[in-house]
Amino acid sequence: MAYELRVGQGQLFRARSKKTDRSPDMTGKLMLPNGVLVYVSGWRKQTQAGEEWISLQLGNPVDQHQAHQSAVKDSDEQIPF
Repeated sequence: MAYELRVGQGQLFRARSKKTDRSPDMTGKLMLPNGVLVYVSGWRKQTQAGEEWISLQLGNPVDQHQAHQSAVKDSDEQIPF
C-alpha cells in the first residue's frame, strides 16, 4: 500500500540528479488544506552570514489519476510472480 499524505503534510526527497545549477536540490509533494496535491521543489541556500535555509516553490497540482496509476504500476512490479 502506498503512503498517502494527509491534509497539511508534505514530503521532500533529495533530487536524484541536477540537470543544471538551477535545478532543485529536493522535490516532493504537499497536500494543501483544500485537499489538492501539489508538487514542491526546494533549493539549499545560504545567507551572507552563513546561515543555511531552504527556498521552496509550489508547482502545479498533481494529476491524481496519473499518480494512482503510477503507484499501482510500482506495486505490481514488486510482485515476484
